[in-house]
Amino acid sequence: MTTPTATHRNAAFLSTDELAALGFASLGTNVRIHATCVLVNCQRMSIGNDVRIDPFCVLSAGEWMEIGSNVHIAAHCVLAGPAAIHLADFAGMSHGAKILSGADDFVGPSLIGPTVPEAFRSVDARPVRMERHAVIGAGTLVLPGSVLEEGATVGSLSLVKGPVAAWTVNAGCPTRRIGHRDREGVLDAERRFRKGEHDARP
Repeated sequence: MTTPTATHRNAAFLSTDELAALGFASLGTNVRIHATCVLVNCQRMSIGNDVRIDPFCVLSAGEWMEIGSNVHIAAHCVLAGPAAIHLADFAGMSHGAKILSGADDFVGPSLIGPTVPEAFRSVDARPVRMERHAVIGAGTLVLPGSVLEEGATVGSLSLVKGPVAAWTVNAGCPTRRIGHRDREGVLDAERRFRKGEHDARP
């Protein structure tokens, strides 16, 4: 019986050549995207350095999608919609989190879905941004027009539908502020990381 290894196909990330062939607008170094991910409109995607995108994610770029450096997108995440989506350096998405830059009107007199012409639809299409060190928890949904400011965190199974203040801890449906994050501690850890120190603790 063969013993599974790290090169088993279920654990395979795309090779450098496979990534280059997808035609990204720009692609940094040490980018790891799992082979099971669905990537749409790569020519409208910019990805920085040291990025990891885990299995079964869907990234569908509308106007533009930009992913900074040192970003982790965990398994089963979705980033999609007609408007721009931006994840800055050190941003993170936990398992099953979703960012939508477009949403159909389910209440008004419009038809829904991409199978009907735009004239019959009413779509809320607005850019979504996650600034540096922003993090969203597992199963969280971020709706069009939302901005997570620097260092903002949102707990699991939350709903974000607007601005989230910098360096705050948030949770709920809809999300609300429940605390504050250690800004100086995080930024100090980043400084140590960039200096090449292996221990981020002061």
